This record gives sequence, C-alpha cells and structure tokens, in this order.
Amino acid sequence: MNILVLCTSPGLGGLELYAEREWQYLQQAGHECHFVVAGNGRLAQRNRGRSGPVFYLTRQAKFFPFINALKLARYINCHRIDVIHMHWGKELNLASLAKRFSLKLFRYRVKLIYTRHMGITRQKKDFVHAFFYRQVDMMLPISKQVEKEAHICLPLASDQIKLLYLGVADKTVDEPDCNGLPERIKQSQFRVVLFGRIEYGKGQHVLVEAMALLSNRKLNISATFVGQVIDNDYFEKLKQSVKKQDLEARVSYLDFIDNPMSVMPCFDVLVLLTYCETFGLVLVEAMRAGVAVIGTDAGGVPEIIEHKKTGILIPPGDARALARELTSLYDDADLKNRLARAGKTRADREFNADLHFNKLENLLTIGGV
Repeated sequence: MNILVLCTSPGLGGLELYAEREWQYLQQAGHECHFVVAGNGRLAQRNRGRSGPVFYLTRQAKFFPFINALKLARYINCHRIDVIHMHWGKELNLASLAKRFSLKLFRYRVKLIYTRHMGITRQKKDFVHAFFYRQVDMMLPISKQVEKEAHICLPLASDQIKLLYLGVADKTVDEPDCNGLPERIKQSQFRVVLFGRIEYGKGQHVLVEAMALLSNRKLNISATFVGQVIDNDYFEKLKQSVKKQDLEARVSYLDFIDNPMSVMPCFDVLVLLTYCETFGLVLVEAMRAGVAVIGTDAGGVPEIIEHKKTGILIPPGDARALARELTSLYDDADLKNRLARAGKTRADREFNADLHFNKLENLLTIGGV
C-alpha cells in the first residue's frame, strides 16, 4: 500500500509530531509511505536528511492553492499513491484539489482520509465546503466531542465518520535527566509544568494567576512553561504579569522539548489549561509517564481524565479552582501518587500507540478504504 501523510502546518506541536510518528510507523510496518510537509516549516527542518521519502511544498494561497495542488497531484500520480492521510484543517482545500486533479488530469484514483484534530465550531454545509468535503472518503475524529460536532456540522454521511482516539508510545526513561531545569526549579519542593505552545488559548496566564494566589501561602512551589512561542505579544504580557506578581523566582520558560516524556517525571503535576481542547495528547503522555494531571473540564479532556480517579478536572479559566487543587496535591502526596498510578494504568490500557496505529493501519489499508 502506498500512503501519503500530508501535514503542511508550519509549526511544531502535538498535531505535527503525530503526523511524523505516523509516517515513521507506517514505513516500519512495511508500507511505502511518503511525507509531504511545508518546505519552510519546523517539520521540514527536523526531517531533512532522514531516511524515507519527504516532499516539500511552498506555502501558497489558503483557499485555492492551485499550483501546490497540481504539484501534489503529479506526485500522487508519479508514486502511485493509494491513500492521502491529512491532519491540518487548513490543508483540506489543497488535499481535495490534489485528489480532484489527479483524477481529472491523470485518471488516477486516490482515497482521501482526514484525521480531525480540532473542534468544529460552525456549520460547513454551504456550497464551497460541500465541494471540498465531497472529496473526503473518511474522517477520523480524535474524540467523541469532535465526532459529535462532525455529524452535526459537516456534509459527510454517518458511515464516513469513525472515532479513533490518539495514542502515545511510552518514551519515559528509567532515570529522567532533570539537570537541564533552571536551578530555582530544581530547588523547589513541588513542581508544576505546562507543555504547550505559548499563546492565549493554551491558558498559561491561568497558571500565573493561580501561582499569584498561592504565593500568599508561602508554599515551596514552582511553575514551568515548555513550548514554542507562537504569540510574542501574549508572551511579553505573560512575563510582565509574572514580574508584577513578584513570581520571577518561581516561574521558568523552556523551549520545545523533543521527547517531553523523558522530562515529565521531573515534575509533580502537569496541567492542561486550554479552554476547549479537542483531546489533550500531552495529558496521555504525562499519565503514561506516571505524572499526576489536572485538565480543564471541556472538549475531549473528560474522555481522558476521570475526575478524582485518574486526575483532576477544573472549569476552564478558573485560576482559583486550579490553586485549590494544586494545594490539595501539595498537601497530600498520597493523593497525588494515587492519581498518578491510576492515570498510568488507564493510559497504558486505552491510549497505547501500538494499539492506535494498528487500528489506523487497518482503516487506511483494509477496513476503511
């Protein structure tokens, strides 16, 4: 089976790394698998020189990217691609046109599978959307919440939409290397971490507000933000808020880490504070790494965390609730450890990468097309 994994997002986060892992997995499984990425994106920087076919596209018009679609159609025809698997919502037009052109110009039939990583906030049944979605053979929403939204908002038949939870490989290490952490973080008794792109939607400011509330209690607690800065204005305001609240000795910033699970055990709690996360892959990574988690009670997060059993849920944007729950874990190490153990058991069982990719391979090559 010849499979093309398409991910032209210029950034580097959970969605992009998932597409890269899929490409690597399918190659190892014996398929001829091609990876199409943005020539000026972070995925291109990571994969130049690696083994396996990679095709680089320059960024073009979002709505009607005709030139790139023609290039992609030629590539599909040349390599006899059977299935396109796309991940980024903004490339639906590109993938749809490439499929259409490959049929019209080269008489080559290719299937288009779309894994939907993001929520769907509005109806997309107008003429233009209907044209592009008509090219989609199957959609794989990553949570029940996204699956529900897809049935309501998209011009797809019910049997074209199939839920497929994401999975992560266990990349923890026996002895996590915590030496790379700032000294003030290493010296803190209780360490909180937030992995995610630095932008408003990821909610880093909520953790800063919670840290300000906790500062009056004189707890020996620190917060670390790990991720690529996407919104520079937001990042500057975040740092100003940290300085204004006199938290500079307790808050640190680290750039993107390639294997987050190798350092997650250096922390006591991982928090995910997005206002409506569709899934929350970083939560699964932390759970498999044996770290207690706190996430927002919205989107697909409650499908991962069972409140007070495998982690803790809080209302989105509620800094007081976050401060309260962090205090409870700070004061009760047994509770923290119990949640971490139960979370690992659940994640190992239900969100295993091998299980996920086996199901995906079946959908791409046997059951779905």
